[in-house]
Amino acid sequence: MRISVGARAALAAALLGTPQAFTPAAPAAAAAPADAASLEATGRLEAELAVLLDWLVGRFDNTRQVAQGENFLREGPADAERTPDLLFPVFAPVEAPALSGHAVYLQWPMGAPDGRLQRQRIWVFEIDASRNAVMMDFFTLREPERWRDAHLAPDTALLDLTDDDLIPYPPACRLPFRRHADVFIGEIPAGACRIVSQQTRTEMIINARVIVGQDQVWYDESGVRPEGSVVFQVPASGSYQFRRRK
Repeated sequence: MRISVGARAALAAALLGTPQAFTPAAPAAAAAPADAASLEATGRLEAELAVLLDWLVGRFDNTRQVAQGENFLREGPADAERTPDLLFPVFAPVEAPALSGHAVYLQWPMGAPDGRLQRQRIWVFEIDASRNAVMMDFFTLREPERWRDAHLAPDTALLDLTDDDLIPYPPACRLPFRRHADVFIGEIPAGACRIVSQQTRTEMIINARVIVGQDQVWYDESGVRPEGSVVFQVPASGSYQFRRRK
């Protein structure tokens, strides 16, 4: 597991102490409980990151959701016009030296496991003890076809990836993930992620929420103009509800 800069600094302070001229060693000793608490929090977040990645990685689909309508938990008959796309998402850990943290490549084929891609991204995870969370950055690829099926060669497919190949999002768009009982919930803070579309030059606020369980991933995302009109929303209603493929 990687240890963040903050954790390394805390570890150094715990091992070496904090030099202070003309004072006894008591102040450094007094700081030890805080250092120990910081290291404990970092260790807990590292463990939670390992579980989150273990649950996220794999092959999924939403066949049950599609068969039963927009949301199989809803009351009443399914609305065929709002049934989500049938997707076969793949989430794979990859080696990507251009990115710090733990990189996960994802692609979501439509209709069949080898279908046209509805979504293709790189998610990058790292811990942030100051926020008591696992943080996730996400990147769009400038040449999607060049990197398609990167999960089939996870150790080599993205070795040549550079910053020029990526479309990043502002730091305010990062998703903090925290564990709630048996799921991890990551969500962009409301109103925080403001971007201008590179394709349409439309100013919008991006909203996204990801829920990861041991065998399920739920996902929804939208873009809304500052005055409130919707630019896009996926899926059209509710969330994608992916289940691990057996």
